Amino acid sequence: MSYSVMAYAVRFDKLKPVFSSGDDKLRRQICGRFKAHLAQQANWFESEIANGAPTPFDAVKALIMGTVPEKGHGFMYAYAYERIVEHFGRYLNNNAFSSIRWSFMEAVEQDWKKSGLDETLPFRDLYIGKALCTFPPPDDFPVHGYWSPEQVVAGHKRFGEVQISAETNDVHDAIMAVQSWIAETSRKGEGIVGFYY
Repeated sequence: MSYSVMAYAVRFDKLKPVFSSGDDKLRRQICGRFKAHLAQQANWFESEIANGAPTPFDAVKALIMGTVPEKGHGFMYAYAYERIVEHFGRYLNNNAFSSIRWSFMEAVEQDWKKSGLDETLPFRDLYIGKALCTFPPPDDFPVHGYWSPEQVVAGHKRFGEVQISAETNDVHDAIMAVQSWIAETSRKGEGIVGFYY
């Protein structure tokens, strides 16, 4: 089975205050904009919802209204988190990270480190273990992370100081794709939020 990285450029100062804000008007806007997608997701997870998971619509609501429980069903809140990020953000071209396996991510990380990028901009920060709000961690997918606007600016500077070393053309293309993300977002004061599933 193959997976992809979904990355979004977003202003953190606009996004972070949304969580637990109690803004029901915004909740309605997001659920309306992504109504078809959320309904499709409800079909995918029909059995999980029957066993107590929140619907995608309820997960979006919980993140905005600040009613996320401490435990359980982290996957549904993570997908809802992505929809909120997408609402405020801009999707970044992921062709170099589409239909891939975990081994490819490991290869990119290895050459990322060889190129001297990881100390400034840890590759795994993009897609593992961090969120801009609190919800139970998913047991499996989606995994998620982010690079802050400050990391993006530092990463852009670091890219100008190093020579990219990559074992394969595909890995090289992936690192170059990230460089283009960094160049674009650093000019606009944005961070990057990433998901892998």
